[in-house]
Amino acid sequence: MAVAIKLPYSGCEHIDDKVVSKVKGVRSKNSELGLVVYTCLDCPVNGGFSSLDNHFKTTRHGFAVSARSVYCGRCNDLVYDPDFLLSSAKKRKLAQTSDEDDSYMTSNTSTRPCGREGVRGLFNLGETCYMNAVLQMMVHNPLLASYFLGMGHPIHLCPISKEPDKKNESDSEDDEEGEDKEQKTCVACGMTEVFSDATQADQSLPAHAVNLLFASWKNIPHMSGKQQQDAQEWFILIVDKLHEAVSQNQDSKLRCDCFFHKVFFGRLNSEVTCDKCHTTSSTEDEYSSISLDFKKQVKKKKKALPDVKTAVPNIYECLRSYTAAESLSAEQYKCRSCDGPRSASKRVRVRKLPAILCVHVKRFGMKIVGTTFVQEKYEGKIDFPLVLDMGPYTTQAKSAAVSDQYVYDLECVVVHQGENVHNGHYFAFCRQDKKWFRFDDEIVSATTTEDVLRQEAYLLFYSLRSLASA
Repeated sequence: MAVAIKLPYSGCEHIDDKVVSKVKGVRSKNSELGLVVYTCLDCPVNGGFSSLDNHFKTTRHGFAVSARSVYCGRCNDLVYDPDFLLSSAKKRKLAQTSDEDDSYMTSNTSTRPCGREGVRGLFNLGETCYMNAVLQMMVHNPLLASYFLGMGHPIHLCPISKEPDKKNESDSEDDEEGEDKEQKTCVACGMTEVFSDATQADQSLPAHAVNLLFASWKNIPHMSGKQQQDAQEWFILIVDKLHEAVSQNQDSKLRCDCFFHKVFFGRLNSEVTCDKCHTTSSTEDEYSSISLDFKKQVKKKKKALPDVKTAVPNIYECLRSYTAAESLSAEQYKCRSCDGPRSASKRVRVRKLPAILCVHVKRFGMKIVGTTFVQEKYEGKIDFPLVLDMGPYTTQAKSAAVSDQYVYDLECVVVHQGENVHNGHYFAFCRQDKKWFRFDDEIVSATTTEDVLRQEAYLLFYSLRSLASA
């Protein structure tokens, strides 16, 4: 699939230079007057937000603007464009500095990540809620914040971003050279910019992830374009691309010691034991998320509790099922020692745990309607804890006492609303300074622990407690 070349600077495709010019003029007048009204760009009509749609239907005038927002009649929504933010932002003239000033600032500047006041939403750049939900988890994780805000990936030294971006022959030679500099194809550079933008304490407007979105489109072509994507798929692919961006040993992940590998990747141990000769073969596989079979666990619980109307499984039950031994038929396994097909038992357990554990509740599948396969979603609540002990599900389960080595604290819950994986909306609940917030794109609201635990989780992100207390 070809990667879209046009950078999605705006969620509204109807904005052009003429509209931007009009907006700047009208916005300046409204700002000076302190008005909280919308002014039509094509006529002198002023009015509140509720009257905008009727005015557009009557006159077909395209845009209205207030001191802080722009309304598009064809989108029937408030829209975002970086030029509007730049025109409304207050700018200060930089003062000339002396050599003594430079010396003082150098000796008194710390590379320690800045403290953050408040929280910020992220603009939806065109069905990018799947990305925004995952990014909020990352931005509010102290370990990742220390890395990206502490020059873990210096953009000015990145060899990927320094490489010129390849253009299609159909691209115009008049394309702005400055725009190419912003269209970085390195996902680590794009992520660094998101952290820098989203953690600015003096900014009240939502942040945006334009360059990261463009980089992910370049690096993950099948997920490019303005369409809904699977948040779990994007997460596992973007962390893999972060690993590739900084790793010099991309072909051998098991031996990689890069930051992202330690943070996001674990290892699963799979053992198969022959029922006849009892020979055991063992293999290891990497994982960046553990996928739990929600539908299977609901059926299992309903069978065990037939009188219960609503069967609500919990994470521990799903993990026990995930790591329990399962039988393999002779058609499924060939024993090397017996040199032939044999029945066997297979068991998967966690060999290595990551610093940030992603638990994926499988909610999407297929069903047959007539003679056609159609997508479906498995609705329903799953109980999940604020504190998760992974010790019983590891290869050291017999000797694993409850300790911080295996204990995780809940940091983020991603929720999906909609009928299937390519339809609906994602939002996230993230914890910061022991307080919970709901992030619905650019809208941020405080919430309670009880409200978080009531959600029908799709992704659960846990942080290893031993690292938080280190």
